[in-house]
Amino acid sequence: MSRDALFPISGVGPSEAPQPRPPKLLVSVRNVEEAAAALAGGADWIDLKEPLAGPLGAAPLDTAREVVAMVAGRLPISAALGELLSWPAARCLLDVPGIEVVKLGLSGCATRSDWPRLWQTAADVVQDAGKQLVAVVYADWNRAEAPSPEEVVAQAQGAQCRYLLVDTFDKTAGSIFDHLAGDALAAILRRAIDASLRVVVAGGLSLASLSELPHVDIELIAVRGGVCAGKRTGRVQQQRVAEFRQTIDDRWSKRLS
Repeated sequence: MSRDALFPISGVGPSEAPQPRPPKLLVSVRNVEEAAAALAGGADWIDLKEPLAGPLGAAPLDTAREVVAMVAGRLPISAALGELLSWPAARCLLDVPGIEVVKLGLSGCATRSDWPRLWQTAADVVQDAGKQLVAVVYADWNRAEAPSPEEVVAQAQGAQCRYLLVDTFDKTAGSIFDHLAGDALAAILRRAIDASLRVVVAGGLSLASLSELPHVDIELIAVRGGVCAGKRTGRVQQQRVAEFRQTIDDRWSKRLS
C-alpha cells in the first residue's frame, strides 16, 4: 500500500493555518558536556541518546544520572531506550529520577503479529515507573521493517500516549524529507493530533529544512546532527543550538505575519 493511500493529503497540506507559537527545541545529547552546551544555547528540552548505538540508542546509566544532576530540573529530560524488540537492555534508565519521557523504536516489528502486545507491556512498565512512553513512527518504515504510521497512531491512542515522534531509522539515507513529502508528513501529524497526541518531528533536520515543515501544531522539533560539529556522532555546539532556536522563532514569526 502506498503512503498516499494510508494518509490522504487533501486538506492537510502546508496551506493550513500556522500554529500560534513556535515549536519547542529538543536537543539529543550523549553526555553532560553536550547537555550543558544545549542548555546554554537555548534548548527547551534535553534528550539522552547514544548515536553510536542506533537511531534511538540508549545512553549509559551513569551518563544519564550525570545529565539529570546537571540539568537540575531546569528543563524536561527524555531518554532513548533502543528498539522494542531489545529494549530490556536499557530498562535501568527507568530507575533514574528526572527522566520524564522515554522512547522505543519499532524496527523489525512489522513482521511480528505480537508487537502491539509487546508494546503495550512496555508502556505499562514505563507507566508503572512514573514515566511516559513516546510512540515512534519511522519515516522510512519499510526500510526499518516497522509498522506503518497508521498502525502506530492507533496503538498509541489505545495506550493513552501523550507524544508521537516521527523520525528516521537509517541515518545514512537522508533526512525525513527524503522519505516523506511535506503533505504526507502533514497527514501523519494531523492524524496524530486528531488522536490527541503531541507531535515531535526529527530526522536529519537542518536550518534550511525547517521551512519545509508543515503548518500544523508541532510540539517539539528534535535535532542532533544539525547542531553537531560534523555528523550526528560529533559534539553538540552551543552556537548551533542557538542558531536553531533563533531560526525556529524567526520562521514561525513569518508564518504568523
